Amino acid sequence: MSRATSDILAVCLLQKLGGAKKMMRVAPLFETREDLINAPKVVDAALGLPWYKNHVQGKQEVMLGYSDSVKDAGKFASTWELHRAMEQVLEVGRKHGVEITFFHGRGGSIGRGSGPPHLILLAQPAGSLTNGHLRLTIQGETIGRHFPSAEVAERTLEQYSTAVLEHTLAPPPLPKPEFRAAMQELADISAEHYQNTVFKSEKDIFVRFFHTFTPTSELGQMNIGSRPAKRRSWGGIDTLRAIPWIFAWTQTRLLLPVWLGNGLALQKYIDSGKLPLLQQMYKEWPFFRSMLDLIDVELGKASPQITEHYESKTLQEEDLKQLGAGLRQGLDQAIKNLLQVKGATELMAGEPNLKTALAMRRPFLDSAHAIQAEVLKRLRNAKEGEVPPELRDAMIISIQGIAAGMQNTG
Repeated sequence: MSRATSDILAVCLLQKLGGAKKMMRVAPLFETREDLINAPKVVDAALGLPWYKNHVQGKQEVMLGYSDSVKDAGKFASTWELHRAMEQVLEVGRKHGVEITFFHGRGGSIGRGSGPPHLILLAQPAGSLTNGHLRLTIQGETIGRHFPSAEVAERTLEQYSTAVLEHTLAPPPLPKPEFRAAMQELADISAEHYQNTVFKSEKDIFVRFFHTFTPTSELGQMNIGSRPAKRRSWGGIDTLRAIPWIFAWTQTRLLLPVWLGNGLALQKYIDSGKLPLLQQMYKEWPFFRSMLDLIDVELGKASPQITEHYESKTLQEEDLKQLGAGLRQGLDQAIKNLLQVKGATELMAGEPNLKTALAMRRPFLDSAHAIQAEVLKRLRNAKEGEVPPELRDAMIISIQGIAAGMQNTG
């Protein structure tokens, strides 16, 4: 949550007050959409101070937060503001003669910035992998997939090294001005719809829906993760950490954070006769193609039918039922418009192995979802202090089963 130049300098001051014999590097982390927009100004002001510029010795590390930017504004806006922030911070570095190394704070799921290395790295702005430098987080369950053995670890390193080398030797082309203008408008439209839905709903309808429809309360009781589910013990969705936010939507197969707002933004462009422009962007701009391909993979894991089943079990109030139906319509809209832009007939067409693996696990996943939806219903109807321990155990087991079948938590 770096929001001002003072946040960077405060870390230097703490080291000085603590008697550090050798000052360590300071890597500001910019997370929310607003913070990413302000990042170039913050870094510029810091490097404009003679003492700090001398301290960094020509090298500055800047960390980018994928998880909280998606939670804050949705996938389109997050991906675009991260891209713009990198471009502009690189300009700031060139202005001050300082080499910028980006530290990518990617989570384990696509909803938190993860994905196949070749897709996510080749879409980075030209020059962002300066001199082959790349730093990123590989955390949680992703460690188990990327480093379970020496052979797989070597393959993981090979994938990242190849993508960095290819990006350095053959940087992606700069987007046309009309591509940039269109992406900015798509990001603004999607972010407005996302934030109005999540943070500004009347009578806290969305907050009530989220806590009733998903097992978010039960996730907070599980002994997993290195940090509590919320940054503060009080407050609404804004205080919830990104991991349980993504985890909860994955459990119910709505996967809302990765598509909410995107379908509406694409629909407005298609309705205004700009489908050919979107298709040209997908064909010619690696950034746009990578973004849509990653969203495609995540939408392939969504299931409107399972989502509707959860609604029938958990939602009793009419306003919550209407919101649930509206969100399912939004999911259908996002799928339809994404396929139209890509010129595809089905999701995951470019990931046949993943699609087959998910289909093979479907009978087990469907059973786990049926159990969890029933347990959720009973938990929501139980009186406080009268919840049988068997229900708690069944919920935890169903959560673990669905996470194993989906191959990600948050």
